[in-house]
Amino acid sequence: MRERILAAAVTVIQARGIVAATTKEIARTAGVSEGSLYNHFANKTALFAAALAEVTGTARTAMMTLLGSAGQNTVEENLIRLAAQMVAFYGELLPMTGPVLADPELIAWLRDNGPVKAQDEAAAKARARNGGGHRAGPLPPGAPGGPPAGPPGGPMAGPVMGHSALIGYLEAEQKAGRLADGAPLPFIAAALLGGCQQHAFLTRLAGPETVAAGAGLPAAPEEFAARLVPAVLAGHLATP
Repeated sequence: MRERILAAAVTVIQARGIVAATTKEIARTAGVSEGSLYNHFANKTALFAAALAEVTGTARTAMMTLLGSAGQNTVEENLIRLAAQMVAFYGELLPMTGPVLADPELIAWLRDNGPVKAQDEAAAKARARNGGGHRAGPLPPGAPGGPPAGPPGGPMAGPVMGHSALIGYLEAEQKAGRLADGAPLPFIAAALLGGCQQHAFLTRLAGPETVAAGAGLPAAPEEFAARLVPAVLAGHLATP
């Protein structure tokens, strides 16, 4: 039931935005009573945090896969795979977070690591309801699978984590001699992720046919990624 509620929350938030979505509509979409939501989530904030985490988890997985691929395949192949995944990710995320940009309180909540805190609070309450139980502590910052090093709510918080992870991959490839010395890694990361977000934004706003005809960009994420990455890396790959 928890997974059904979570899937319904993602659907409703993507359709209405995080501000307009209601627990009543989420419950109706999930086919459960509104009260049953709170058997699985401490409050509306915890439910919304879990829904955001469900979507952003795809980006985290993509970044972890990228970091593990340093030195394997080619740099272009690795980044093309990532770019295709990030176009799809932004396509799911933008409808959910668009209204957040106009809400200072929600922005402050996100910057303060609100989703993670809400999920931790919900998990603690669930353990209390179930009579406790041992759970290993969280992974320390910088540990594999754990949060990146850096203070919560600081420069490593929120969407900056993805940018930082991509820079980390590029640094590994530069040290391996596969990217040129002096390549502007933060700007390569910004151009790649920014291009993916722009494609998702234009597709959401204008539709794939218009994007292809008017912007000259392939509608399919895979084809777009395959042509974006060489453009971003032009002049920055190490010469044999």
